[in-house]
Amino acid sequence: MEHIETAVFSVGEFLDYINEIFSARTYTIEGEISEFRPHPTGAYFSLKDKEGEGILNCYMNPFTYRSLGVTLEDGMLVKAHGTPKIYKPKGRFSFVADSIELSGEGTIRKAYEALKKKLEEEGLFSRKREIPEFISRVGIITSKTGAVIDDFRKNLKSRGFELFLYDVRVEGAQAHKHIAGAIRWFNGHAPECDVLVLIRGGGSLEDLQPFNNELVAREIFSSRIPVIAGIGHDRDVPIASMTSDYMTSTPSFAATLVNESWKRLFETVPVAERRIVDGCDDIVYAVNTAIGAAAEKFISGIRYIRTQTRAYTQTILRAFSDTLEKTKTVITNAEKIVVLMNPERNLKLGYSIIYNGDGRVLKSIREIKKDDTITASVADGSFKARVETI
Repeated sequence: MEHIETAVFSVGEFLDYINEIFSARTYTIEGEISEFRPHPTGAYFSLKDKEGEGILNCYMNPFTYRSLGVTLEDGMLVKAHGTPKIYKPKGRFSFVADSIELSGEGTIRKAYEALKKKLEEEGLFSRKREIPEFISRVGIITSKTGAVIDDFRKNLKSRGFELFLYDVRVEGAQAHKHIAGAIRWFNGHAPECDVLVLIRGGGSLEDLQPFNNELVAREIFSSRIPVIAGIGHDRDVPIASMTSDYMTSTPSFAATLVNESWKRLFETVPVAERRIVDGCDDIVYAVNTAIGAAAEKFISGIRYIRTQTRAYTQTILRAFSDTLEKTKTVITNAEKIVVLMNPERNLKLGYSIIYNGDGRVLKSIREIKKDDTITASVADGSFKARVETI
């Protein structure tokens, strides 16, 4: 028989080698929790078979344990997901769990009732914010596959909604982390939505574990944006629905609630429209009445002006006629005076007008002297003469 030489490992090398093999895949182990010990360095517990003698030491790091959203305790039936590992310093074999799901109806119901009581006492179910009016931006948290998102969209009316979908797992060990992360994302990123809609189809208490999770409930309560939950359920209302601002039983009803945010507008617009129309009719009637009254007043004023104009015209014509007659009399009298005062008339009577050499009329003998040449005007002509004697 041929001898085959095998590799020789140190203890540490061998343990590293084994751990490397173990880390190549993950495993899911179902068992009952016992000897649970929470510690600042992590959660330590054992999983044991409900029937049989199998016991597995387990460990979960503190961050993972805090993000479970479930309080573990002895006696719980769970499914632990993770990887086997040998702790080198002590050579101890253990199972490092990266997530845990509750398993079994009794365990799930007990955890549900305990969490429900705890959060109710803290007041997480009593705070309800009003769903805003006239919703335009809707943040949707659900799986992008399946009929749920289609049902929601199909029941939305044509209101010009902007929809923002955050695709999450809605079932399984890691689903609660996805849902809580989606709520945080919408609260910290633009564009800010008017409302968040958390939806999922129906399911049993076991199926709905991510929605009966403390981490999810507290994220809903901490959300600045109002949350509508449309999570189908067989009997027990999901804790996420009780924590939300408004809960409906299906995604379709959640869409109906978003539609109803516009209800007041569609109720009040026709009333406002009727008031505006009636108001406009009243204004038109009042304007027409005012215009008619103004027109009548204007026409009456025109008639009055026309009557007064006629009266003033007659008065002016009479005054003008009287003035004309008076003027005629004055002119006639003036003509008579002019005729009487006309020098030519006196010349015809035998009178004459004497001018000196400069052409001035002589009114006194003092204005002439001997040998001056004078001009005499008579009725039918004039002549010159020389003064011989004064």
